[in-house]
Amino acid sequence: MKIKKSLLADGALLLVTMAWGLNFVVMKNALQRITPFMYLAVRFMLAFLILAAIFKENLKTMDKEDIVGGTVIGFFLFLGFATQALGLIYTTPAKSGFITGSNVVMVPFLAYFVNKKFPGWYQVLGAIVTFAGLGVISLEGGFTINIGDFLTLLCAVFFALQIVTTEYYARQGNPVNLAILETGVTGMLSLITGALTEPEPTTLDFSMWAAILYAVVFCTAGAFLVQNVAQKYTTSTHAAVIMCMEAVFAAVFSFLFWGEALTLRALIGYALILAGVLITELSPSYAVKAESFLESIDN
Repeated sequence: MKIKKSLLADGALLLVTMAWGLNFVVMKNALQRITPFMYLAVRFMLAFLILAAIFKENLKTMDKEDIVGGTVIGFFLFLGFATQALGLIYTTPAKSGFITGSNVVMVPFLAYFVNKKFPGWYQVLGAIVTFAGLGVISLEGGFTINIGDFLTLLCAVFFALQIVTTEYYARQGNPVNLAILETGVTGMLSLITGALTEPEPTTLDFSMWAAILYAVVFCTAGAFLVQNVAQKYTTSTHAAVIMCMEAVFAAVFSFLFWGEALTLRALIGYALILAGVLITELSPSYAVKAESFLESIDN
């Protein structure tokens, strides 16, 4: 039964990853006509209301651990999406996808602060290869970096922190309550930031609502609920490997629907990033350590 649940969890995460990959193109188009924090505020507040309405009975069982966990995860989620949305204004969907995808290389190093175990030399090698790929696609003349790529790199750090904290709190609290709270926290922080920094919102047209509703249903409410439940039955290693395919889906969808040209330099950089991620996540040493980490949490 454990194996079956693990396979179902991994399959669910793959569908979530595909939805996220397509959303890079959807969000890129949306951000040409809507301010970033308004987009995030509407997206996450709608997701919060939907989750709260569907799982209102769960809210009665919410305890201090759920509130603390949901707030922490939501804070990192907000920072991740805020820097991603701002970065996507200045970079392409494929580059945004691959730079964001580098977060999985950072996970074992950030997890060190929880399990106090050295990630391993495979992880060091994976990080070197990944950051070499990031350099290929992001560094320009004079070793400068595009502001969009830099913001997206910050986004990768925050998403790595979100993966680590989700795994930790999902095994201590209620994953449904965590999903409700993290979307609510992200929505409120986006609303407050947008009110303080952006002009008054204009009327949203049909295409804007379509982009927001796609993000709400497939990439936010449904996705994070699936992620939190799935990570109860699979490891952070499995989750990270599957989620690294988000970048590949982003590049494919960007080529098909946004018309992004995939140059040789870009393809080399993307290949290095993907190779670094796979070196990191498929190394036997880290797989064993990840399982030990999970066992230590369960105990």
